[in-house]
Amino acid sequence: TDVQETIGAHPNEAIALRYRRGGEEHSAMLTPEFSAQENRGLVGIALATATFLKYPFFSAIGHGLVMTAKMTWLTLTSFGELFKNIFAGDRSLLGAVSGPVGLVGLVGQASQFGLASLLFLAALISINLSIINLVPFPALDGGRLLFLIIEKIKGSPIPRRIANIANGVGFALLVLLMVLVTANDIVKL
Repeated sequence: TDVQETIGAHPNEAIALRYRRGGEEHSAMLTPEFSAQENRGLVGIALATATFLKYPFFSAIGHGLVMTAKMTWLTLTSFGELFKNIFAGDRSLLGAVSGPVGLVGLVGQASQFGLASLLFLAALISINLSIINLVPFPALDGGRLLFLIIEKIKGSPIPRRIANIANGVGFALLVLLMVLVTANDIVKL
């Protein structure tokens, strides 16, 4: 509460912050930005107490399913916001996207917080990959599903040549996207 009140009371002023990580003391200078919506200074961090809840086995399965559903919904809405902002011309969010190189760094950070954080990150990555794979884009499972729906509606198969060309172009675009995301990850290092 003291940290939040100090940050909130000093918008646009440099504040010295000392913190402990891994047994070592560090320091940083922060300059809270004034938020008209919150009517106070903000630095983009949230302080919270981490707790681990233990449930009986069968109850834990139910809670895990509920958490998975919530994380899937948040991931879907986040992807929606990302694409909406990209198509609106806001390219700054592309810096928040990470590929394999960025994920290695995230795994390293999560491992510092213990096995529970590492397992949570693994679950989040799995949810992200499953959603991306279902995007109706050629060369992904979602693209194949789209082709099947089109074939069902029109009553005849899509010509193999057209499907192969679409999948080839889709695959080439995915490889290009992967190269760009990896380059972005390397630049962020």
